[in-house]
Amino acid sequence: MNLPIGIVLVVDDDPNVLKALGRLDLGRQFTLRLCASRAEAEQVIDKEEIEVALIDQHLGAGQPTGLDLLGYLRQRDSDCFRIIFTGAVDLDFAVSAINQGLIDAFLVKPWTSEHLISLLNQGCETALLRRHNRQLMREIAGRNAALEHLNRQLEGMVEARTASLRETLDQLRQHQVDMVRLETQATVSQIARGLAHELNNPLAAIMGYSQRLRRRLGSDLDTVQRLDVILKEVDRCRGLVEQLRNLAAPLDEAVRPCDPLAVIDTATKRLQSTGLTVPEIQVQGVVPLVLAGPRSLTRVFEQVLDNARLAGARICTVSATSSEGRVRLLLTNDGATPEEETTHNATRPFFTTRADSGHRGLGLSMALALLREQDGAVTLDRREDGQPGAVCIVSLPLSGAGPLVVAETQAHPASGQVLVIDDDPMIAELLSDYLHEDGINVLVVSTAEQAKTALANKPICAVIADYHLEYGSGIDVLRALIARQPGLAGHVAVFTGANDAATLERIQRDTGFPVLAKPFRLEQVQKLVREIL
Repeated sequence: MNLPIGIVLVVDDDPNVLKALGRLDLGRQFTLRLCASRAEAEQVIDKEEIEVALIDQHLGAGQPTGLDLLGYLRQRDSDCFRIIFTGAVDLDFAVSAINQGLIDAFLVKPWTSEHLISLLNQGCETALLRRHNRQLMREIAGRNAALEHLNRQLEGMVEARTASLRETLDQLRQHQVDMVRLETQATVSQIARGLAHELNNPLAAIMGYSQRLRRRLGSDLDTVQRLDVILKEVDRCRGLVEQLRNLAAPLDEAVRPCDPLAVIDTATKRLQSTGLTVPEIQVQGVVPLVLAGPRSLTRVFEQVLDNARLAGARICTVSATSSEGRVRLLLTNDGATPEEETTHNATRPFFTTRADSGHRGLGLSMALALLREQDGAVTLDRREDGQPGAVCIVSLPLSGAGPLVVAETQAHPASGQVLVIDDDPMIAELLSDYLHEDGINVLVVSTAEQAKTALANKPICAVIADYHLEYGSGIDVLRALIARQPGLAGHVAVFTGANDAATLERIQRDTGFPVLAKPFRLEQVQKLVREIL
C-alpha cells in the first residue's frame, strides 16, 4: 500500500533495540525518530506530528513507564496510534491498557520484521483516518452552525413571507372579479375575430345594392325612405364590426413617454370635430408623464370623455397620484352618479345602461383592451367626496423620462414615391391608405411590367412587393428593379401571407430584404417604410 510518509516515534533505553529498528527496511512510508529517554521523546512530540508511537514499557531505573509516556502523548495528540512493547508477555496488562484507551496495540519482543512493518502500516493508516475524521467533524460542526444561522434567517423570511402571502391573498380575492371579466373578454375576442372578418363582405353587398336600388327608385318616396333605414342600419352594423375588431385586436403600438394632458386635449378636439359637446377640462395638481401608446391612449380618453358627456357632465377634473412606479390618472366628472351594478360591470363587454338609445356597451371594454396591451387598466367608481358624478381611474406605468420632447416626424423626400406592387386590389388599396395617412406619396401597380414602367417614368425611392404575385415572384421583381436602378438596394421590402417564424426567417435570410407578415397594422407598415426610405 502506497501510504503517505508518516513519522514513527520509537522510545527504548536499549541501544541494541534502537539499532535493530534503525536497520529495518521500512521503505519511504516511514520516518523513524529513535529516542533513548522520555526527555528526548517529549522534544520530538513537541516539534512534530507523530503518526505511530512505539514505546518500551520499561525505560530504565528511575524513568517513568512507557505507559505513562503514552498517556502524555494521548493528551497531546489523541489521533496518534500508540503501541507498547515489552519482553514479558502479560495479557492482563495489555487488555487493561487497551480498555482504558491508553494503547492501540501490544507488541512482544522479539518480533518479526514482517509483523512489525504490518503493524506500523496499520497504525499509520489508522492515525491518518483519525485525523481525517476529526477534520470532517470540525467541518460538520461548522456547517451545522451555518445551518442553524440559516435556519434562523429562514424563520424570519417565512414570517415575512407569510405576511406577504396574506396581503397577496387579499389581492387575489379582489382580482377574482377581474378574472371573470378577462374570461368574458377572451371569449368575446374570439367571436369578434370571426365576426369582423365574415360580416364586412355581406355588409358591403347590402350597402351597394341598396344604394343602386335607391338611385333606380328615386321617385318612389316610400321605398327611398325604407332604403335609407337599411343604409342607416348598415352603417350601425359597420360601426359595431369596427368596435369588435378594435376589441379583439388592440393597436400594436410601442409605448413611449406621453403627456396625459396633451393626449386628453387631442381626444377632446377629436370629439368636438364630430359635433359633440365635451365637458370642460380642469386640471388639479401636477400630472406626471406616463408610458403608453399615444394613439391608444387617445382612444381611451375619447371613451372616458364620451361616457362623461352621456352622463350629463359639464366639468371633468383631471388629477393624478403616483406610487411604486405607477400613475393613477383620475378623471372626475359632475354628471350622474352610477349605480353599484354599473361600476362593477363598467368594463364588461356589452354592458350598458343606455341600450334604449342605441349604445352597445363596448366603450370601456375597448379602453380596457387597449390599456391591457400597455400594462394599464381602467375602472369606474363613484366620487369619494360624496358629490354627484363619477371618477374614471386610468392606471399606467410611470415614465422615468424628464420633460417630454416630442420628436418631429421625419419628412419623406417630396421628390420620391413609394412603389407598392400587389395584384390584390384590396391589399394594395389598404397599403396605399396606410402610407398616405403617414404623409407618404404612394404609387400602386399590380404587375412586374407596370413596376418597370413606373421605375422608368417616376421618381421611385422605395419599393414594397407581395411575395406571391399572379404571374411570378415578388422577390424576382424586386431583384430586377434593383438591377435596373442599383440605388434601390437597401430600400426594398416584401410582405407575405405566411406568418410562421421559420418561413419569415428563411425569406429574410435568402433575400436580405425586410419582411412584413399579413395581417399587418398601420404602425407596422409605417415603421417598415421608414426603415427602407
